[in-house]
Amino acid sequence: MKKSHASTKELRQILISRSTSPNGKRRQLFMTEIIDKNGLLARAQKRYNYYVSEKNGKFLGNKSLKAWADDTAKVLNEKPRHVNIKRIFDKTTGKGRTCYRTTGSFYVIREKRVFAIAFMHSVKFDILSVAKKS
Repeated sequence: MKKSHASTKELRQILISRSTSPNGKRRQLFMTEIIDKNGLLARAQKRYNYYVSEKNGKFLGNKSLKAWADDTAKVLNEKPRHVNIKRIFDKTTGKGRTCYRTTGSFYVIREKRVFAIAFMHSVKFDILSVAKKS
């Protein structure tokens, strides 16, 4: 275990919340971390959203489950990923925000049942205040 220097002050607060819709199809995980280190105050927010739906037999068409899974895997690997990154920074105040968001979908096969899962993951990092220069 490393010894910390007397001049280094660090405080972290973490809040985690999970929720599921009454029908069980929408799930969300949300985590907020507040970081206070050497006069710098920052916040990191991570949000993971999932929407789950079961697909019926008509969804597969005339294909077997194995053939459908193989074809779908090829299509999903060729699909472009949707990623959005936005950064705002004020040089005069030292405050800023960075946002990262990605969306997509995938399938899960469990006990011969097919589930489609759409997701959105986002991470926001805010610099709320900066240490004053001496």
